[in-house]
Amino acid sequence: MKLNVTVEDMVKHKLLPNQVMLLLFLYHKDYTSCRDLFGKELSIELRNSLVSTDFILSDETTMFKDTLLSKKHVEKLLGIRGDNINFWEFYNCYPVKVGTRILRAAGNATQVAQKHEKKYLARVKTIAAHEKAIEAVEAFVNKKKATGELKFLPNMETVMNNSLWEQWEVFIEEKGKEGQDWNSTTI
Repeated sequence: MKLNVTVEDMVKHKLLPNQVMLLLFLYHKDYTSCRDLFGKELSIELRNSLVSTDFILSDETTMFKDTLLSKKHVEKLLGIRGDNINFWEFYNCYPVKVGTRILRAAGNATQVAQKHEKKYLARVKTIAAHEKAIEAVEAFVNKKKATGELKFLPNMETVMNNSLWEQWEVFIEEKGKEGQDWNSTTI
């Protein structure tokens, strides 16, 4: 589990580090780590101290493992995306290099790839938008491949900075209409 909370967030919400850790454990339903780190009594005491906040919906009489969280507030505080958008599905649709030109980072452990992930997740908020972005990138790359113009693909930095996948949605063809010329249809 990764915890990414700033001191400013804790001050803003008047939270102690132990309370933030407890919220993380409750969110992931990791009661074993909660018990090992805090013990039963302190865990219950910490949970009860959060009852009057926006993060816990239950009251003090609720059994510890039945504690209801405000998923929206906890995810925002902890920086957790609840929609499970997998950036790497999108990233891997784009070629790493064409000829000798490097278009994007080869692995996800690089700083450049992580910077691209941050930009993408800041712009793409829903699973539907994510799926549309993947479809648009695949359609654009396939179109360039079919016309022999892969060497003209923009660098991933340009794609990210300008959200080019939104412009590439025009390359998505309707099923059953692949290769049909626009002027061969009647109006």
